[in-house]
Amino acid sequence: MKKETAIIAIVAIGVLGFVAGRMASRPAAPVAATPESLPVAAAPAAAAVPSIGPEDAKVTIVEISDFQCPFCSRAAGTIEQLKKDYAGSLRVVFVNQPLSFHNRAKPAAIAALAAHRQGKFWQMHDKLFANAREMTDENIAKWAGEIGLDKAKFDADLKDPTIAAQVDRDQAIAGALGVNGTPGFFVNGVNVSGAQPIENFKKIIDEQLTKATAEIAKGTKAADLNEKLTRANNPEKGANLIGWIFKGEPISAKAADSGAAAPDKAAPPAEDKTVWKTTLRGQEPTKGPADALITLVEYTDFECPFCSKARGSLAEVEKAYAGNVRFVFKNQPLPFHKKAQAAAEAALCAMDQGKFWEMEERLFTNQQSIGAEQLPEHAKAIGLDAAKWQSCMDARKFKAHVEADQEDAAKVQATGTPAFYINGRKLSGAQPFDAFKKLIDEEMTKAQALVQSGTAAKDVFAKTIADGKVFTPPPPLDPKVNTFDYAGSPHKGPRNAPVKIVEFKEFQCPYCARVNPTMKQVEKNLKGKVAIVFKHFPLSSQCNPGMGRDMHPAACTAAYWSFAAEEQGKFWEFEDVVFNNMQSMMPQEGALDARLAALTENMKKYAAEVGMDVAKAEAYVKAGKYQAKLTKDLAEARAADVGGTPSIYINGRSYNAAMTPEKMTEIAQQILDGKL
Repeated sequence: MKKETAIIAIVAIGVLGFVAGRMASRPAAPVAATPESLPVAAAPAAAAVPSIGPEDAKVTIVEISDFQCPFCSRAAGTIEQLKKDYAGSLRVVFVNQPLSFHNRAKPAAIAALAAHRQGKFWQMHDKLFANAREMTDENIAKWAGEIGLDKAKFDADLKDPTIAAQVDRDQAIAGALGVNGTPGFFVNGVNVSGAQPIENFKKIIDEQLTKATAEIAKGTKAADLNEKLTRANNPEKGANLIGWIFKGEPISAKAADSGAAAPDKAAPPAEDKTVWKTTLRGQEPTKGPADALITLVEYTDFECPFCSKARGSLAEVEKAYAGNVRFVFKNQPLPFHKKAQAAAEAALCAMDQGKFWEMEERLFTNQQSIGAEQLPEHAKAIGLDAAKWQSCMDARKFKAHVEADQEDAAKVQATGTPAFYINGRKLSGAQPFDAFKKLIDEEMTKAQALVQSGTAAKDVFAKTIADGKVFTPPPPLDPKVNTFDYAGSPHKGPRNAPVKIVEFKEFQCPYCARVNPTMKQVEKNLKGKVAIVFKHFPLSSQCNPGMGRDMHPAACTAAYWSFAAEEQGKFWEFEDVVFNNMQSMMPQEGALDARLAALTENMKKYAAEVGMDVAKAEAYVKAGKYQAKLTKDLAEARAADVGGTPSIYINGRSYNAAMTPEKMTEIAQQILDGKL
């Protein structure tokens, strides 16, 4: 596993539709409507370009899109997932390309840029793509109110010729770069055409992360990565990408004309034709005829907001293709959705009484109230035999069923939710009805041809996926065995434990906080046979020069104080209290020095809470007595190719499987049994 992408390791194994933290967008600065600012050659202020993610991110995606284009809507879901999967390492920049035959695309682009002036571009972006078939002026005004825009300012900005000029300039840029159809992307300059599957993007992003890390190691500043890599990856267009989009350089009339092919005649973007082997076990909840020519397999999570959002499109599919589509429900509860596993089992216990779909409807409709204490009320509300349902839940009758669904998900790369497979063809994210319709119609034609050639309708699905693709995951443990010095590191469990789990973590990493309960459960499951060792890898250039940037500015200070806690035998208690207060331990706004000072005061408070000698700890930190230990941890991290957190090693071997107590316990037990 590439360690520069380890920060998304949990996501790659079990995610994403999840949110590690929302990246901030920058509002547009108003630009005066001078004669010079309106022609194609002129540029608005650089701040006017909508972007989300760190400006010094290792990877920058330029997205060229049209709000009325169904392929763009489909790609928007992919980009949304990538933003989550690569949070902190990815920046997305949006360029408008409203095609002439989409009559509402340009008004939508203007509305999005008007919202951007109030810092709400991405909220309007989401509204427009989610309601692409209803982009009337009245609805746009309604959505502006729903996302909290100042109505008077928004209405005035819609009429501002500067914004219309910015859309015209975006179109000129897109044309000059050769993007006459939509969507189009440049990933650090690497051109990607069309609504490609997320795996295609991830392959390029992972390659670019490796290149970026190598550049930083050579001394390139993080802020210069985008320009350097874009120019290197795209010698023909890279300089113009940087100049026109990021530096606001003017576009010559010749350049604009050279790319101005008629968008109406643009070829449709390439599509993913892969058929995945979405095998059914015969135990899954289904609805629709068993011999339907289309089988739609859904991998979903009851706590995932995108899964809930997708249900409108599924309802349209059910209505439009009544009797022709079989729906199959598979569970993919993501590890960071704490309520999802129990909710999945609750729905399957309802299936035991013939009411799965009623419970599915109930849970998604009441998605904010699906905690363990609320599930019995939902069971009662749909008329289940409460005692029988509770007995099913207490026995965890369907735990193995859910785990089998998750194993199936891994085989077809359903790493995020929701993921849909239409006769084996993948559609990721909360897509609009049109995206479903296109795939269903294509697969219906193929299915009808099979029937005409003699295949029984009930056998169409099995025949279609028979030779489908199956993903073979990497082994749970890398073959390389790393050597770690355990002396002086926080340690739980017997010193001579036959299984040693080393965790490289830091204190501002949400994934690290989420893996904490897992590690505690593994220790409990294998008490006396496993030891947990903590090593530091702060994602901050304040104390980890290899990072190249200050991704998590609170991480170093928290690490220093945790070393002081270890000196006083209070590390694990201190770890718990810091992770419990991670979101509030440092102010989000203000000068860094002031924020760090407030952070230090919180460290003192946490130290007192766990019974530390605060004065002694403060003296330890001020004297920098942690430095030798931190240097040792960072050196070991480099030797083991650690690039993000959490990175887990079991008996020196990098752990690549699901970050769940069950899976980690299983792997550890296999080591104990001599099988690994």
